[in-house]
Amino acid sequence: MVHAPQAIHVWAPGIAETGGIQHYSHCLVQALVALYPGARIRVLSKNDRPGAARCPGATRIHGFGHLPPQLRTWAYVLVGYFWLWRERPLFCVMTHPHFAKALSVIPTRTPMIAVTHGIEIWGHLQGRLLRGLQACAGLLPVSEFTRQTMLREASLSEDKVQVVPDTFREHAFTLGPKPMLLLQRHELAATQPVLLTVGRLSASEAYKGHDQVIEALVTIRQSHPEIRYVIVGTGDDEARLRACAEGHGQSEAVIFAGFIPDQELPDYYRLCDAFVMPSTGEGFGIVYLEALASGKPCVVGNEDASPEAIGHGRLGFAVNPRSPDEIKKAVVKLLSGDHDKPWLKEPETLRREVIDLYGFEAFKRHLDNALRQVLPVFHQVPNLQPPASS
Repeated sequence: MVHAPQAIHVWAPGIAETGGIQHYSHCLVQALVALYPGARIRVLSKNDRPGAARCPGATRIHGFGHLPPQLRTWAYVLVGYFWLWRERPLFCVMTHPHFAKALSVIPTRTPMIAVTHGIEIWGHLQGRLLRGLQACAGLLPVSEFTRQTMLREASLSEDKVQVVPDTFREHAFTLGPKPMLLLQRHELAATQPVLLTVGRLSASEAYKGHDQVIEALVTIRQSHPEIRYVIVGTGDDEARLRACAEGHGQSEAVIFAGFIPDQELPDYYRLCDAFVMPSTGEGFGIVYLEALASGKPCVVGNEDASPEAIGHGRLGFAVNPRSPDEIKKAVVKLLSGDHDKPWLKEPETLRREVIDLYGFEAFKRHLDNALRQVLPVFHQVPNLQPPASS
């Protein structure tokens, strides 16, 4: 008897858009294609326009971004359930947990798996969201921090909550000298120490700690007067941060680079001497991986999942994100080399270790292991046998 290839569905907020969840969604589809070449991968991308999203190996990508917002959610859910009924896929992965709310209203026989990230779920595990997540066959938090938060805040089976950390474009972010073009653009000398933060300047994401770094500059500049702090990103919080820099007398030292296209971003990592983002709300932090792959050590906050992204503190320093003094001490240690982590001065080591921990091969391995845990019936499906465990 010949069996038709099994289908796997992915519900994503977007793939072509920029953003951490969109990046995760794209990598997840690529990993499923690589892990299960016999499967038909059908992707429903809520906010991408039809034809805008590309992911090699995906059988079909449905986009709904052309629809008015008030109709988009309904169309998305209805089409998603139509294909669940039509194809009866082996399982469906939802890369945003709020998609699981539909399960509290319309149950399905298809095993549903939800990816959880950070602030979109911390403190919100109640009502339809909680009921939907409880109805899932598996939950894939991107960090142990989020996993423990979920288990603490809600009644969930530990066995079905399996961590699959973020990954990054390891081939896009590489080692290299400070780019002459950016030195000229920002009127910097090659010997000037540079700190970098990359992220949206949104009032809703003020937890990233730009203002704490600006305050720390006051004392950092006592020993490193020529230091510059480059902020990549734009948004509705920029005016407040400019006022913060002016208020602390640091306008000269803070460079607002604005929006930077993806193709230029690797050069900004090469421009810096340390990546500094003492956040209090990171579910993981892909930017830390990008910085480390570029050979740059990181200063992160110790109140969220950020330490996991830097090897639980091995590849940088995890500090009190609300303490400009601790941020200052960590930055000065990195710039002076006066610390007990000699590998932080070895760009090749930083790159090798972050790829070993969170490169795409590691991502595939984590995903494979998680699916084996939450879907043990997987091994019994014709034409879709998972690869041997590594």
